[in-house]
Amino acid sequence: MEGTLIILLFILLLGLVVPELFKRFNIPFVTSIIVVGAVLGPYGFGYVYANETIKFFGFLGMIFLMLSAGLETDFTKISKLKKKIFFMAGLNGIVPFTTGFLITYFFGYSLLESLLIGIIFVSSSVALIVPTLRGAGILKKDIGQIILSSVMLTDIVSLLALSAVLQSTNPITHLPLSIYYIVLILSLVFLFWLAPKLVFYFLNNYFKKKTLHEKKLRFVIVFVIATLVYFSFLGVEPILAAFIVGMILSGVVRSKEIKEHISILSYGLFVPIFFFVIGMEMDISMLTHLSRQNLIIILIVVGLIISKFVSGYVGGRISKLSIKESATYGSSSIIQLTTTLVVVYASSEAGIMSHNLVTSVIILSIITTIIGPIALRLFLGKKAKNME
Repeated sequence: MEGTLIILLFILLLGLVVPELFKRFNIPFVTSIIVVGAVLGPYGFGYVYANETIKFFGFLGMIFLMLSAGLETDFTKISKLKKKIFFMAGLNGIVPFTTGFLITYFFGYSLLESLLIGIIFVSSSVALIVPTLRGAGILKKDIGQIILSSVMLTDIVSLLALSAVLQSTNPITHLPLSIYYIVLILSLVFLFWLAPKLVFYFLNNYFKKKTLHEKKLRFVIVFVIATLVYFSFLGVEPILAAFIVGMILSGVVRSKEIKEHISILSYGLFVPIFFFVIGMEMDISMLTHLSRQNLIIILIVVGLIISKFVSGYVGGRISKLSIKESATYGSSSIIQLTTTLVVVYASSEAGIMSHNLVTSVIILSIITTIIGPIALRLFLGKKAKNME
Protein backbone atom coordinates (compact mmCIF):
# COMPACT_ATOMS: atom_id res chain seq x y z
CA MET A 1 0.00 0.00 0.00
CA GLU A 2 2.79 2.44 0.89
CA GLY A 3 4.52 1.72 -2.41
CA THR A 4 1.31 2.47 -4.34
CA LEU A 5 0.80 5.74 -2.46
CA ILE A 6 4.38 6.77 -3.22
CA ILE A 7 3.86 6.05 -6.93
CA LEU A 8 0.59 8.02 -6.95
CA LEU A 9 2.26 10.90 -5.14
CA PHE A 10 5.16 10.79 -7.58
CA ILE A 11 2.90 10.81 -10.66
CA LEU A 12 0.63 13.61 -9.37
CA LEU A 13 3.65 15.68 -8.28
CA LEU A 14 5.19 15.32 -11.72
CA GLY A 15 1.81 16.31 -13.17
CA LEU A 16 2.10 19.60 -11.29
CA VAL A 17 5.75 20.43 -11.93
CA VAL A 18 6.66 19.05 -15.36
CA PRO A 19 3.90 20.73 -17.44
CA GLU A 20 4.96 24.12 -16.10
CA LEU A 21 8.48 23.47 -17.37
CA PHE A 22 7.24 22.21 -20.75
CA LYS A 23 5.00 25.27 -21.19
CA ARG A 24 8.06 27.32 -22.04
CA PHE A 25 8.42 25.22 -25.19
CA ASN A 26 4.66 25.40 -26.00
CA ILE A 27 4.29 21.67 -25.33
CA PRO A 28 0.77 20.78 -24.11
CA PHE A 29 0.13 19.40 -20.62
CA VAL A 30 -0.96 15.99 -21.86
CA THR A 31 2.06 15.54 -24.12
CA SER A 32 4.46 16.35 -21.28
CA ILE A 33 2.85 13.76 -18.99
CA ILE A 34 3.09 11.05 -21.68
CA VAL A 35 6.76 11.86 -22.36
CA VAL A 36 7.66 11.73 -18.67
CA GLY A 37 5.82 8.41 -18.30
CA ALA A 38 7.80 7.00 -21.23
CA VAL A 39 11.16 8.22 -19.87
CA LEU A 40 10.63 7.07 -16.28
CA GLY A 41 8.60 3.93 -17.07
CA PRO A 42 9.76 0.32 -17.55
CA TYR A 43 10.96 0.92 -21.13
CA GLY A 44 12.89 4.04 -20.11
CA PHE A 45 14.93 4.36 -16.92
CA GLY A 46 12.66 1.89 -15.12
CA TYR A 47 11.99 4.06 -12.08
CA VAL A 48 8.20 3.61 -12.10
CA TYR A 49 6.12 0.48 -12.67
CA ALA A 50 2.33 0.25 -12.74
CA ASN A 51 0.76 -2.22 -10.31
CA GLU A 52 -2.93 -3.20 -10.40
CA THR A 53 -3.99 -0.22 -8.28
CA ILE A 54 -2.19 2.26 -10.53
CA LYS A 55 -3.73 0.60 -13.59
CA PHE A 56 -7.17 0.91 -11.98
CA PHE A 57 -6.60 4.65 -11.43
CA GLY A 58 -5.55 4.83 -15.08
CA PHE A 59 -8.77 3.03 -16.02
CA LEU A 60 -10.78 5.60 -14.05
CA GLY A 61 -8.85 8.33 -15.86
CA MET A 62 -9.88 6.81 -19.18
CA ILE A 63 -13.53 6.72 -18.02
CA PHE A 64 -13.53 10.34 -16.86
CA LEU A 65 -11.74 11.42 -20.02
CA MET A 66 -14.43 9.90 -22.23
CA LEU A 67 -17.16 11.25 -19.94
CA SER A 68 -15.75 14.76 -20.33
CA ALA A 69 -15.54 14.33 -24.11
CA GLY A 70 -19.18 13.23 -24.20
CA LEU A 71 -20.21 16.28 -22.16
CA GLU A 72 -18.90 18.49 -24.95
CA THR A 73 -21.47 17.02 -27.36
CA ASP A 74 -24.27 19.26 -28.62
CA PHE A 75 -26.75 17.56 -30.96
CA THR A 76 -28.37 20.85 -31.95
CA LYS A 77 -25.23 21.62 -33.94
CA ILE A 78 -25.54 18.41 -35.95
CA SER A 79 -29.21 18.99 -36.85
CA LYS A 80 -28.53 22.54 -38.03
CA LEU A 81 -25.70 21.80 -40.45
CA LYS A 82 -26.09 18.06 -40.85
CA LYS A 83 -25.38 17.79 -44.60
CA LYS A 84 -22.00 19.49 -44.41
CA ILE A 85 -21.12 17.79 -41.14
CA PHE A 86 -21.91 14.24 -42.29
CA PHE A 87 -20.14 14.69 -45.64
CA MET A 88 -17.00 16.22 -44.13
CA ALA A 89 -16.88 13.72 -41.27
CA GLY A 90 -17.40 10.84 -43.72
CA LEU A 91 -14.58 11.91 -46.01
CA ASN A 92 -12.33 12.69 -43.04
CA GLY A 93 -12.96 9.17 -41.76
CA ILE A 94 -12.92 6.98 -44.88
CA VAL A 95 -9.67 8.33 -46.40
CA PRO A 96 -7.61 8.14 -43.17
CA PHE A 97 -9.07 4.70 -42.30
CA THR A 98 -8.00 3.33 -45.68
CA THR A 99 -4.55 4.94 -45.32
CA GLY A 100 -3.94 3.53 -41.83
CA PHE A 101 -5.22 0.07 -42.75
CA LEU A 102 -3.07 -0.21 -45.89
CA ILE A 103 0.12 1.05 -44.18
CA THR A 104 -0.20 -1.46 -41.34
CA TYR A 105 -1.26 -4.39 -43.53
CA PHE A 106 1.61 -3.70 -45.95
CA PHE A 107 4.11 -4.12 -43.10
CA GLY A 108 2.82 -7.60 -42.41
CA TYR A 109 0.65 -6.98 -39.38
CA SER A 110 -2.54 -8.97 -38.89
CA LEU A 111 -5.90 -7.98 -40.32
CA LEU A 112 -7.14 -7.19 -36.79
CA GLU A 113 -4.20 -4.88 -36.01
CA SER A 114 -4.61 -3.18 -39.39
CA LEU A 115 -8.29 -2.57 -38.60
CA LEU A 116 -7.35 -1.08 -35.23
CA ILE A 117 -4.86 1.35 -36.79
CA GLY A 118 -7.50 2.28 -39.37
CA ILE A 119 -9.95 2.95 -36.54
CA ILE A 120 -7.36 5.11 -34.79
CA PHE A 121 -6.86 7.10 -38.01
CA VAL A 122 -10.60 7.85 -38.03
CA SER A 123 -10.57 9.38 -34.54
CA SER A 124 -9.42 12.78 -33.36
CA SER A 125 -9.76 14.71 -30.08
CA VAL A 126 -12.89 16.67 -29.15
CA ALA A 127 -11.49 17.52 -25.72
CA LEU A 128 -8.47 19.35 -27.14
CA ILE A 129 -10.17 21.11 -30.05
CA VAL A 130 -12.84 22.79 -27.91
CA PRO A 131 -10.53 25.15 -25.96
CA THR A 132 -8.77 26.36 -29.10
CA LEU A 133 -12.00 27.07 -30.97
CA ARG A 134 -13.33 28.84 -27.89
CA GLY A 135 -10.12 30.84 -27.54
CA ALA A 136 -10.33 31.92 -31.17
CA GLY A 137 -13.93 33.08 -30.67
CA ILE A 138 -15.42 30.77 -33.34
CA LEU A 139 -16.84 27.96 -31.18
CA LYS A 140 -20.42 29.32 -31.47
CA LYS A 141 -20.10 30.28 -35.14
CA ASP A 142 -21.04 27.96 -38.02
CA ILE A 143 -17.45 27.01 -38.79
CA GLY A 144 -16.79 26.18 -35.13
CA GLN A 145 -19.96 24.09 -34.98
CA ILE A 146 -19.04 22.26 -38.19
CA ILE A 147 -15.52 21.46 -36.98
CA LEU A 148 -16.60 20.35 -33.51
CA SER A 149 -19.53 18.27 -34.72
CA SER A 150 -17.52 16.61 -37.51
CA VAL A 151 -14.72 15.67 -35.13
CA MET A 152 -17.29 14.43 -32.62
CA LEU A 153 -18.91 12.19 -35.26
CA THR A 154 -15.59 10.64 -36.28
CA ASP A 155 -14.83 9.99 -32.61
CA ILE A 156 -18.20 8.30 -32.11
CA VAL A 157 -17.70 6.14 -35.23
CA SER A 158 -14.22 5.09 -34.09
CA LEU A 159 -15.51 4.18 -30.62
CA LEU A 160 -18.38 2.14 -32.07
CA ALA A 161 -15.96 0.38 -34.42
CA LEU A 162 -13.57 -0.36 -31.55
CA SER A 163 -16.45 -1.71 -29.48
CA ALA A 164 -17.42 -4.03 -32.34
CA VAL A 165 -13.82 -5.26 -32.74
CA LEU A 166 -13.35 -5.89 -29.02
CA GLN A 167 -16.74 -7.55 -28.78
CA SER A 168 -15.83 -9.94 -31.61
CA THR A 169 -12.36 -10.79 -30.23
CA ASN A 170 -12.83 -10.54 -26.46
CA PRO A 171 -16.60 -10.68 -25.93
CA ILE A 172 -17.92 -9.52 -22.58
CA THR A 173 -21.43 -10.69 -23.40
CA HIS A 174 -22.74 -14.13 -24.32
CA LEU A 175 -25.40 -12.67 -26.59
CA PRO A 176 -25.01 -13.15 -30.37
CA LEU A 177 -23.79 -9.93 -31.99
CA SER A 178 -27.07 -9.37 -33.86
CA ILE A 179 -29.13 -9.63 -30.66
CA TYR A 180 -26.50 -7.70 -28.71
CA TYR A 181 -26.75 -4.67 -31.00
CA ILE A 182 -30.56 -4.78 -31.04
CA VAL A 183 -30.61 -4.73 -27.22
CA LEU A 184 -27.96 -2.01 -27.21
CA ILE A 185 -29.90 0.22 -29.63
CA LEU A 186 -33.15 -0.23 -27.69
CA SER A 187 -31.33 0.55 -24.43
CA LEU A 188 -29.81 3.69 -25.94
CA VAL A 189 -33.17 4.88 -27.27
CA PHE A 190 -34.73 4.33 -23.85
CA LEU A 191 -31.86 6.02 -22.01
CA PHE A 192 -31.76 9.03 -24.32
CA TRP A 193 -35.51 9.42 -23.76
CA LEU A 194 -35.68 8.75 -20.00
CA ALA A 195 -32.30 9.77 -18.57
CA PRO A 196 -32.45 13.48 -19.53
CA LYS A 197 -35.90 13.77 -17.92
CA LEU A 198 -34.72 11.96 -14.79
CA VAL A 199 -31.54 14.01 -14.40
CA PHE A 200 -33.34 17.28 -15.15
CA TYR A 201 -36.00 16.50 -12.52
CA PHE A 202 -33.50 15.73 -9.78
CA LEU A 203 -31.20 18.65 -10.53
CA ASN A 204 -33.95 21.26 -10.92
CA ASN A 205 -36.94 20.04 -8.87
CA TYR A 206 -35.97 17.41 -6.32
CA PHE A 207 -33.01 19.35 -4.98
CA LYS A 208 -33.78 22.82 -3.68
CA LYS A 209 -32.28 25.72 -5.57
CA LYS A 210 -30.06 26.51 -2.60
CA THR A 211 -28.76 22.95 -2.46
CA LEU A 212 -24.99 22.84 -2.52
CA HIS A 213 -23.47 21.97 -5.89
CA GLU A 214 -21.59 19.16 -4.16
CA LYS A 215 -24.86 17.27 -3.55
CA LYS A 216 -25.89 17.69 -7.19
CA LEU A 217 -22.43 16.59 -8.25
CA ARG A 218 -22.76 13.45 -6.12
CA PHE A 219 -26.07 12.70 -7.82
CA VAL A 220 -24.46 13.06 -11.27
CA ILE A 221 -21.61 10.74 -10.25
CA VAL A 222 -24.09 8.18 -8.86
CA PHE A 223 -26.01 8.34 -12.15
CA VAL A 224 -22.79 7.90 -14.13
CA ILE A 225 -21.71 4.88 -12.11
CA ALA A 226 -25.18 3.31 -12.22
CA THR A 227 -25.36 3.71 -16.00
CA LEU A 228 -21.85 2.29 -16.45
CA VAL A 229 -22.82 -0.71 -14.31
CA TYR A 230 -25.90 -1.26 -16.47
CA PHE A 231 -23.84 -1.08 -19.66
CA SER A 232 -21.25 -3.44 -18.20
CA PHE A 233 -23.98 -6.03 -17.54
CA LEU A 234 -25.18 -5.47 -21.09
CA GLY A 235 -21.67 -6.07 -22.38
CA VAL A 236 -20.76 -2.60 -23.66
CA GLU A 237 -17.11 -1.56 -23.52
CA PRO A 238 -16.50 0.96 -20.68
CA ILE A 239 -15.00 3.59 -22.99
CA LEU A 240 -18.07 3.64 -25.21
CA ALA A 241 -20.38 3.55 -22.19
CA ALA A 242 -18.63 6.54 -20.58
CA PHE A 243 -18.86 8.53 -23.81
CA ILE A 244 -22.57 7.68 -24.15
CA VAL A 245 -23.24 8.78 -20.56
CA GLY A 246 -21.45 12.05 -21.27
CA MET A 247 -23.64 12.61 -24.35
CA ILE A 248 -26.79 11.88 -22.33
CA LEU A 249 -25.77 14.38 -19.66
CA SER A 250 -24.57 17.05 -22.10
CA GLY A 251 -28.07 18.32 -22.79
CA VAL A 252 -29.32 18.46 -19.20
CA VAL A 253 -26.35 19.35 -17.01
CA ARG A 254 -26.40 23.09 -17.56
CA SER A 255 -24.65 24.10 -14.35
CA LYS A 256 -21.17 25.38 -15.06
CA GLU A 257 -20.21 24.59 -11.47
CA ILE A 258 -21.07 20.89 -11.83
CA LYS A 259 -19.17 20.60 -15.12
CA GLU A 260 -16.21 22.42 -13.56
CA HIS A 261 -16.26 20.05 -10.58
CA ILE A 262 -16.26 17.05 -12.93
CA SER A 263 -13.38 18.60 -14.86
CA ILE A 264 -11.43 19.28 -11.66
CA LEU A 265 -11.98 15.71 -10.42
CA SER A 266 -10.98 14.32 -13.82
CA TYR A 267 -7.92 16.40 -14.65
CA GLY A 268 -6.88 16.98 -11.06
CA LEU A 269 -6.56 13.29 -10.20
CA PHE A 270 -7.44 10.51 -12.63
CA VAL A 271 -6.62 11.79 -16.13
CA PRO A 272 -2.92 12.62 -15.44
CA ILE A 273 -2.45 9.07 -14.12
CA PHE A 274 -4.09 7.67 -17.27
CA PHE A 275 -1.72 9.60 -19.54
CA PHE A 276 1.28 8.63 -17.40
CA VAL A 277 0.28 4.95 -17.65
CA ILE A 278 -0.09 5.38 -21.42
CA GLY A 279 3.42 6.85 -21.55
CA MET A 280 4.80 3.84 -19.67
CA GLU A 281 3.56 1.63 -22.53
CA MET A 282 5.89 3.38 -24.97
CA ASP A 283 9.19 1.67 -25.77
CA ILE A 284 11.52 4.62 -26.37
CA SER A 285 14.38 2.25 -27.22
CA MET A 286 12.74 1.84 -30.63
CA LEU A 287 13.84 5.39 -31.40
CA THR A 288 17.53 4.56 -30.99
CA HIS A 289 17.70 2.37 -34.10
CA LEU A 290 15.85 2.15 -37.38
CA SER A 291 14.70 -1.08 -38.96
CA ARG A 292 12.05 -1.97 -41.51
CA GLN A 293 9.54 -2.64 -38.74
CA ASN A 294 10.39 0.60 -36.93
CA LEU A 295 9.97 2.51 -40.18
CA ILE A 296 6.24 2.09 -39.63
CA ILE A 297 6.44 4.81 -36.95
CA ILE A 298 7.37 7.38 -39.60
CA LEU A 299 4.77 6.14 -42.06
CA ILE A 300 1.99 6.11 -39.44
CA VAL A 301 2.77 9.67 -38.37
CA VAL A 302 3.19 11.04 -41.90
CA GLY A 303 0.30 9.00 -43.28
CA LEU A 304 -2.13 10.24 -40.64
CA ILE A 305 -1.13 13.90 -40.89
CA ILE A 306 -1.39 13.94 -44.69
CA SER A 307 -4.59 11.87 -44.96
CA LYS A 308 -6.36 13.80 -42.20
CA PHE A 309 -5.36 17.26 -43.39
CA VAL A 310 -5.97 16.62 -47.10
CA SER A 311 -9.33 14.88 -46.61
CA GLY A 312 -10.42 17.60 -44.16
CA TYR A 313 -9.33 20.39 -46.50
CA VAL A 314 -10.89 18.82 -49.60
CA GLY A 315 -14.11 18.06 -47.70
CA GLY A 316 -14.28 21.66 -46.55
CA ARG A 317 -13.76 23.06 -50.03
CA ILE A 318 -16.39 20.75 -51.54
CA SER A 319 -18.76 21.90 -48.78
CA LYS A 320 -18.07 25.50 -49.87
CA LEU A 321 -16.00 26.55 -46.89
CA SER A 322 -13.30 29.15 -47.45
CA ILE A 323 -9.66 28.16 -47.91
CA LYS A 324 -8.88 29.33 -44.36
CA GLU A 325 -11.86 27.48 -42.86
CA SER A 326 -11.04 24.29 -44.77
CA ALA A 327 -7.41 24.44 -43.64
CA THR A 328 -8.59 25.01 -40.05
CA TYR A 329 -10.76 21.90 -40.19
CA GLY A 330 -7.98 19.84 -41.75
CA SER A 331 -5.54 20.99 -39.06
CA SER A 332 -7.95 20.28 -36.21
CA SER A 333 -8.61 16.75 -37.41
CA ILE A 334 -4.94 15.67 -37.28
CA ILE A 335 -4.78 15.97 -33.49
CA GLN A 336 -4.77 12.46 -32.04
CA LEU A 337 -5.24 12.22 -28.32
CA THR A 338 -8.39 11.45 -26.34
CA THR A 339 -10.05 8.72 -28.39
CA THR A 340 -6.77 7.60 -29.97
CA LEU A 341 -5.06 6.82 -26.68
CA VAL A 342 -8.19 5.22 -25.27
CA VAL A 343 -8.27 2.88 -28.29
CA VAL A 344 -4.59 2.05 -27.72
CA TYR A 345 -5.16 1.47 -23.99
CA ALA A 346 -8.14 -0.83 -24.57
CA SER A 347 -6.39 -2.74 -27.39
CA SER A 348 -3.21 -3.14 -25.35
CA GLU A 349 -5.13 -4.37 -22.29
CA ALA A 350 -6.97 -6.87 -24.50
CA GLY A 351 -3.65 -8.07 -25.93
CA ILE A 352 -4.65 -7.54 -29.55
CA MET A 353 -2.12 -4.87 -30.56
CA SER A 354 1.63 -5.46 -30.80
CA HIS A 355 4.04 -3.37 -28.76
CA ASN A 356 5.56 -1.81 -31.89
CA LEU A 357 2.18 -0.45 -32.93
CA VAL A 358 1.38 0.77 -29.40
CA THR A 359 4.63 2.72 -29.37
CA SER A 360 3.98 4.07 -32.87
CA VAL A 361 0.55 5.40 -31.94
CA ILE A 362 1.76 6.98 -28.69
CA ILE A 363 4.50 8.78 -30.66
CA LEU A 364 1.82 9.80 -33.15
CA SER A 365 -0.20 11.39 -30.33
CA ILE A 366 2.83 13.24 -28.99
CA ILE A 367 3.73 14.68 -32.38
CA THR A 368 0.21 15.66 -33.45
CA THR A 369 -0.60 17.34 -30.12
CA ILE A 370 2.40 19.58 -30.77
CA ILE A 371 1.94 20.15 -34.51
CA GLY A 372 -1.86 20.44 -34.43
CA PRO A 373 -2.10 23.45 -32.09
CA ILE A 374 0.66 25.24 -34.01
CA ALA A 375 -1.22 24.76 -37.30
CA LEU A 376 -4.49 25.87 -35.71
CA ARG A 377 -2.92 29.02 -34.27
CA LEU A 378 -1.53 29.73 -37.73
CA PHE A 379 -4.95 29.55 -39.40
CA LEU A 380 -7.05 30.92 -36.54
CA GLY A 381 -4.82 33.86 -35.72
CA LYS A 382 -3.28 35.24 -32.56
CA LYS A 383 -6.38 34.78 -30.42
CA ALA A 384 -6.11 31.00 -30.51
CA LYS A 385 -4.86 29.66 -27.20
CA ASN A 386 -2.49 26.81 -26.69
CA MET A 387 -4.31 23.53 -26.04
CA GLU A 388 -3.56 22.10 -22.65
